[in-house]
This record gives sequence, C-alpha cells and structure tokens, in this order.
Amino acid sequence: MEVGQPAAGAPTTAIAAARAALGDGPLGYTQALGIPSLRQRIARLCRMARLDIDPERIVVTTGSSAAFILAFLAAFEAGDRVAVGCGLSAVPPYPDRARLRAGLIETTAQTRWSITSARSCTAPRAALKGVIVGSPSNPTAR
Repeated sequence: MEVGQPAAGAPTTAIAAARAALGDGPLGYTQALGIPSLRQRIARLCRMARLDIDPERIVVTTGSSAAFILAFLAAFEAGDRVAVGCGLSAVPPYPDRARLRAGLIETTAQTRWSITSARSCTAPRAALKGVIVGSPSNPTAR
C-alpha cells in the first residue's frame, strides 16, 4: 500500500480487519520497526529455515522501497561504489538515495534479470563494495 502496482487485490480477511479497525476509533501509529508480535513471528519462520535471527534485528516496512534504502544504509557507507543490475526498474534510484555511487550491469529478460557478467559494469570492479541484485521473480516491482 505504498508505491507500485500490485497484480492482486487485498485478501478479504485483510479488508475485513481494516474495516473493523477503522470503525473502532483512532488507529494511532504502529511502532517504527514493526509490530513486535509480527517481528517475533518472522524470526520464528526464519528459525524454521535454520536462520537464527533475533526479532530485535528485524524491521518490517510497508514495501520494498523503504526496505531497499534501509538495506543499503545498513550494508554500505556513503560514497561506496556498488554495481546494480540495470534491467531492474525497482532498484536503480535507491543507491543514489542512500548516497552510494552505483555502476550499472546490464541485465535482460533472456537472463531472467540475473547478472551473468561484470564486464558491462560502469564502476571499476576493484573499487566495488557490493553488487545489488534483484529477484528474477519480481524484476519490475509489479
């Protein structure tokens, strides 16, 4: 419910819960990092996948836009050089917003938007602090 064009409507249970919440009076703000019970449930799901992540280290965002920026700020320092797959429409503006210097690596539908070679990267490889890749299952954030 932030930006983008989801392909499916909201689940009927979510619509019913939203209507009920709107009818119960003031909603107030949620906690900035996400509702604690949701963060604990996400940590439990991670443990089922054999990843031990403290719920205090989990941040829930309203969409990938905020998540991208938070991830970049956590992983890199301002001014770091990163390579970005330039076929992914959802990713390219965010390194700039995190004050990173992004070089582009061309990606295409034929490679499922995956990076197959760093030869086309516009940033010197020796100076790269990281490579940002997107999910081939959601290359356009739609």
